[in-house]
Amino acid sequence: MQREDKFLNALAEAYRLQEAIIATTELAIISTAVDGTITSFNKAAETLLGYTGEETIGKQSLINFHDATELALRASALSDELSFPVQIGFDAISIKSHLQNVADRREWTYIRKNGTRFPVVVSITALWDEKDKLIGYASIATDITAQKAQELKVRESQEHLQALVSSLDDIVFELDENARFTHIWVKSDEYLFLPRNQIYGRTLTEMFGEAFARPFEKGFQQVLQTGKTFNHEYKTLANDERWFNAKYSLIYDHGLPTTRVSVCIQDITARKQAEISLKESEERFRLLAENISGTIYLCRNDVNYSMLYLNDNAAVLTGYQANEFLSGNIHFSDLFHEGDRERIFKIVDEALEKKVSFHILYRINHKSGVIRWVEETGIGVYSSDGLLLMIEGYLTDVTERILSEEELHRIADENHRIFNYSIGLKAVANFEGYFIKLNPAWERLLGWSVRELTSAKFADFIHPDDLQRTYDTFKYVLDGNDILTFENRYRHKDGSYRWLMWTSSPDRTRGLIYASAVDITDRKKFEDDLLLSKKDLEVAAMELEEQNRQLDEFAHIISHNLRSPAGNIKALLGFINDKSSLEDYKLIFEKVKNVANNLNETMNELMEMLMVKKNTDIERTEIRFKDILDKVVQSLEGDLIQCGATLTFDFNSAPKIIYSKTYLESIFQNLLSNGIKYRSSERKPQIHVSTSIIGNRIELRFADNGLGIDLEKYGAKLFGLHKTFHENKDARGVGLFLTKTQIETMGGSIGAESKPGEGTTFVIRF
Repeated sequence: MQREDKFLNALAEAYRLQEAIIATTELAIISTAVDGTITSFNKAAETLLGYTGEETIGKQSLINFHDATELALRASALSDELSFPVQIGFDAISIKSHLQNVADRREWTYIRKNGTRFPVVVSITALWDEKDKLIGYASIATDITAQKAQELKVRESQEHLQALVSSLDDIVFELDENARFTHIWVKSDEYLFLPRNQIYGRTLTEMFGEAFARPFEKGFQQVLQTGKTFNHEYKTLANDERWFNAKYSLIYDHGLPTTRVSVCIQDITARKQAEISLKESEERFRLLAENISGTIYLCRNDVNYSMLYLNDNAAVLTGYQANEFLSGNIHFSDLFHEGDRERIFKIVDEALEKKVSFHILYRINHKSGVIRWVEETGIGVYSSDGLLLMIEGYLTDVTERILSEEELHRIADENHRIFNYSIGLKAVANFEGYFIKLNPAWERLLGWSVRELTSAKFADFIHPDDLQRTYDTFKYVLDGNDILTFENRYRHKDGSYRWLMWTSSPDRTRGLIYASAVDITDRKKFEDDLLLSKKDLEVAAMELEEQNRQLDEFAHIISHNLRSPAGNIKALLGFINDKSSLEDYKLIFEKVKNVANNLNETMNELMEMLMVKKNTDIERTEIRFKDILDKVVQSLEGDLIQCGATLTFDFNSAPKIIYSKTYLESIFQNLLSNGIKYRSSERKPQIHVSTSIIGNRIELRFADNGLGIDLEKYGAKLFGLHKTFHENKDARGVGLFLTKTQIETMGGSIGAESKPGEGTTFVIRF
């Protein structure tokens, strides 16, 4: 009997503690019957919704606090998800927790007694008795109005920043610890050196080779090791004489260094050519705001705030398990930041003395050693005669919110500095045609005060001859389009005009346009002077372009066509060993001699072609296809024998052609070596070369039974420079590009027919 009394007393005490927690927690807890009728309504729910327990318990349903439209939409979505009709009403709130026997957590709109609406996160759980019979539901609601407002503020700040970044011309990348590209920020993808999908996840070495990437990789490692910014100026691989500066900077997260690096690419061609320094920098801003579940506690009012109850979320907040606090091994007051300790005790003591709730924002030392920001709301629990029994409250980790607010202040400060201290012209205009914000550079350039410039429409300052173009461009921007370059003239206060070049980006949500401009008046004067000698420059440019084309073509032919004979010589020599007879040596020597003769002849022809620098006419002679094939076969004979290839031909329909001998040899060399190089390991190579007459044109076909190519996947890139599609260490992606260039130069075309695993046929129409 005594044991039973103890059990009942313990059960009563546990129930009383549970009721005290529910009654005093700041979480709105509502329980209902199976049909949704409210059966309990705690103090926090009364505060949240404005109703009293007497007005709701047994008299109202949980759906009375919900928006009817949201209930209808939720019922429709659940009907589709569960494949049976869900009624609009309490089922839309509870059925998922009932069927899946887990808490259903969602965002809803609640309606207070006074009719005001506000966002909440509601977690509803089905309640079961010991016989697994459904007896009702428990609902816990949290007001997320402040969180939504913070998210909106962060989103607006990000949009504002993105609009400003869009008006700049720099490219910003982010690299991971292996120097692989992970993020790209650029006003337009046309500024990128490769398509995005060819940049993400790759390093500079993989894209452009070790020689080009070496200084960048060295700077990347230097930034990771020292944290210092690294700058590298370089020219592009193309022959366009453009200069860029790559600025590598270590990325910090909440003031701590990471293993990620930002790279800002800036076009400094103008500075290199005219010694004009135009430096722009961009920094990547990241805001994090997460809703982190809080910690509920009950504690004594002693010097250590000894814990009587603490939920498991304490481990996330502090790094210590709840039982470590409950056992007294660690006290929550031990975690108070030294700079906040005295203030915390003072606020709590004053609130307890006045018997009011307290609200504190302070720092704690997490077990990991980091500082966490905590927002605490608590109140004393008193006996009927006013004696303080304990303190109960709710702790929320607001570290991310505090850091986000600091980041917002930092962004606002940086935006202010970027805007006001830029040497270029920065402007914010509305859709009605007025400047609403200008940086000081405007006054320095045009002589008008900011007040004068913002008091009238900006069209009043534009040169009459530029008005229509400006109106057309303004309308284009209003439609939601960015402008990369636009030029017009603005009137100086002294009556003269200054040429400006603009970039702009609209924000249609706010009805604003963010713009950046530079003074190009001097450049325009230079352009007028240059126009006087335009014809002479065009002639010089054409001559230079032709010389560059010949040199480039010569370099490609040298690097590609000489590799095959060299490889063939190596293959022929591979047939000789210590056991080879004199006859074997003579045979191999004769074949090497043939390859060497062909190589010498090719070199002589290429040198002769290079000497003719200004002659744009390519020499054509009558050539027999069989003669060209024989010559190329001799240069590749070692490879043909080594792989056991069978080569057949049929030139009866078109035995000869008037064509460039050098080009035709290169075409045969490339296509025949391709048939050998990309042979299938499952069968001996078979290559057939044939000609025919199609209409009034000669068609040449190279067919093989090799690996084949997936044309649906790679067809568009098949003849691209440095494009390879099989794992072959000798592949450089030059042969097909060179072949296509030579054929098209002579007025022809080339295509391919192929299936993976069956082979490829290249079709040339001269």
